Amino acid sequence: MKTKSNLSGVFNFKTKAFTILLSCFLLLSIISCSKKAETATEENTNAIVTDTIQVAPANPPENFKHETATVNGIKIHYVIGGKGEPLVLVHGFGQNWYMWNRLLPELSKHFTVIAPDLRGVGESGKPEGGYDKKTMASDIHELVNQLGYKKINLAGHDIGLMVAYAYVAQYEDSVNKVAIMDALLPGVEPVWSSVSASAWWFGFFAWPASGDIVKGKEKEFLTNFWPVVGHVKEPFTPEETTEFIRAYAVPGGTTAAFKWFGAFPQDGKDNLIFMKKKIKTPLLAMGGEYFAAAFLKDHSKLVAENVTESKIANSGHWLVQENTAQVQKDLLDFFLSK
Repeated sequence: MKTKSNLSGVFNFKTKAFTILLSCFLLLSIISCSKKAETATEENTNAIVTDTIQVAPANPPENFKHETATVNGIKIHYVIGGKGEPLVLVHGFGQNWYMWNRLLPELSKHFTVIAPDLRGVGESGKPEGGYDKKTMASDIHELVNQLGYKKINLAGHDIGLMVAYAYVAQYEDSVNKVAIMDALLPGVEPVWSSVSASAWWFGFFAWPASGDIVKGKEKEFLTNFWPVVGHVKEPFTPEETTEFIRAYAVPGGTTAAFKWFGAFPQDGKDNLIFMKKKIKTPLLAMGGEYFAAAFLKDHSKLVAENVTESKIANSGHWLVQENTAQVQKDLLDFFLSK
């Protein structure tokens, strides 16, 4: 069992505490003191002005297409392409479906890949509620059912990790394999209390006023936050940076996405019920060397029986971008193995 001190070391909180705190205060100062930008009209939610440049949603690879579906009474946007068994990829906070863009060409040679935008961000709906991961998992499940798939492979990063676990916990018979990537599960101890006590952004994002503070300053907010949990300097391409900012600048986007964090108390209660019965589905615990790799395997074993580990070298939290080649290889090795 890892101590709180050891876990703090995993995140470099002792060596980087001043940097993180300074980043926090700088971020809040920039946002609080800046003039709020004008928001786009409701009729123009698919074209957001960023730095005076009008930006449309990013295009997926040639063999993929944008689609939408109505599930649980809300719109869910997704991209789909490829051939073979379905593989559903669920993004996390600070990114949208486009976080998988580098992997889609190769993955689509082996799978029909479905990459949705979670409720609350981008072109997906932004309802008042339903941001607990149990409900968000049911969004994905209903989408999969509408597409006619009975059984899927599943991968989730960050918030998507939490949604992926909630999916398997509820619908285990419909999942072949699951990969959970660089985060942790609310309520699952001892890691949850140790990490959440140090991760200041958990509290800020869950604060009801945070959405109003960040509104109109999504670029300043995200570009200040990304380095806090990363390791590789500037891991995103200009196209990725532009798309992620655009997705959260869609009216209501950041406010709704923050509700993913506001739902953590309910998620913790749900997970304590889920973990009473460990999942048997093969699970890949994939963590960045400089972020979750030190604890994710042991953490996963508290909720799953069949756990394989992948430590992504020279990577922080944004492991898909920080070490694309190893992430792609390890995912393919896992999902294609018999």
